[in-house]
Amino acid sequence: MTTTLRGFLVFAANLLGLGAFLWPFLVPSRAGAGPHAVDAPLVLGALVALLGLVLFAQLSRSALGVKSVALLGVLAGLMVALRLPGFVAGFSAMWIIVLTAGNALGPSFGFVLGAVGTLASGLFVGGLGPWLPFQMVAVGWVGAGAGLLWRRGPWFRRIGALAGYGALAGYVFGAIMNLWFWPFRVASGPLSWEPGASLGTNLERYAAFYAVTSFAWDSFAAVGNALLVVVLGRPLLGSLDRAARRMRLSLGEWDGSRPGGRGPGGDAAEAEESPGSTGQGAGESPRRGDPWTVPQKIDRPGLRAGVRVKR
Repeated sequence: MTTTLRGFLVFAANLLGLGAFLWPFLVPSRAGAGPHAVDAPLVLGALVALLGLVLFAQLSRSALGVKSVALLGVLAGLMVALRLPGFVAGFSAMWIIVLTAGNALGPSFGFVLGAVGTLASGLFVGGLGPWLPFQMVAVGWVGAGAGLLWRRGPWFRRIGALAGYGALAGYVFGAIMNLWFWPFRVASGPLSWEPGASLGTNLERYAAFYAVTSFAWDSFAAVGNALLVVVLGRPLLGSLDRAARRMRLSLGEWDGSRPGGRGPGGDAAEAEESPGSTGQGAGESPRRGDPWTVPQKIDRPGLRAGVRVKR
């Protein structure tokens, strides 16, 4: 029940963020003069409430739930510390935490970390404004997307996929964030949104607006993200995977039936594998799954019945 509740709360936060981005396009007559001057505080309050409930639900999962929330707090603190020096054009070092933690700990953890870390860093760096709830959701989406990447197989494959995703995320994040104010630029030129025009026409207008105002800026983020993942990705992913193992955040061992898996008689040439594969670890799962969805130790069969499991 608790897992279902957490999933519902995370889904609700995503739905709220999506609605906040899209409603000016759907009801432009109510957009008003300023971008989200009225609804941004309401969206921020609702997001903070939902995220607080998610963390509270996680804390109720016994001591291991407390540890996963503590891990989230540490990672969010690192995001704050890495954002304090500021941006180099559109690049910030905080993205390495969002990308690696999302990839190692799963999409729901990545979303919550991105949103909470962005809120905390906004408070510390003075980045408070109507854009903040939109940043929280957009950064959360980047973290969730990193958790959906293929994580099994050799290290170079995992690092390459995450570096490519980080580069793409640099552009996608910028394109998404423009939408918090772009529909309010009605009738202000050929790069603005035109409510009565077709979808294709408005997409062309937005593409031109993005190319002129944001592409060069976001290129710094794309290149910086990819370089940081290539340079720091492997040690950070290894540390996060080990943290997940020690907290027993696991759905169980990977079986040998996966594509390219190493079941009985598997290929011994895959000695150098990422923690998302079955090649590491002495008799235990190297990849421990998403801490927001994985049953805790107290919920496992055998322990409920009072059976002591030898470790």
